Amino acid sequence: MAVVLIGLVVSLAACASPGDAPRDKRYQVNSPTMEPTITEGSTVTAKVVKPGEYQPGTGDVVMFDPPDSYGWNPDGRPRILRVVAVSGDTIACCDAQGRIIRNGTAQDEPYVNEASKFEPLAAFEPITVPAGELYLLGDYRGAANDSSQNGTVPVKNVIGVVKL
Repeated sequence: MAVVLIGLVVSLAACASPGDAPRDKRYQVNSPTMEPTITEGSTVTAKVVKPGEYQPGTGDVVMFDPPDSYGWNPDGRPRILRVVAVSGDTIACCDAQGRIIRNGTAQDEPYVNEASKFEPLAAFEPITVPAGELYLLGDYRGAANDSSQNGTVPVKNVIGVVKL
């Protein structure tokens, strides 16, 4: 019996070695930025990604370490936003209905907070997202501190993809 238990302990220890990064990580969401999709105070689970491992897609909700241009991270915690444009996309705000325009087409975004549709999103001129960068916005546009104010975010800053 002792041999079996020692074997089990060693097997479990091998699975959780300090050099292995976890596959999933939980984060507390401390702002209304992603409402109604994710409410303030919720805990989300994100698939951990290593630098160079993440292949971005529009619509992904990501955890990221904000670059210095964001300047609003006194607590050093990762932030959560949605990918609305990837490298090479051209993004602008907005059409007559307040929808963002990606690559010349107004985007239907059913996840955007209803209150945001009536709040003015800071209009911005069309920009083409540079190579290796992402354009991130919150679902509650009026409460989000995002790419519309702070510019693009390097893909390498993404540390997790939220499981919705």
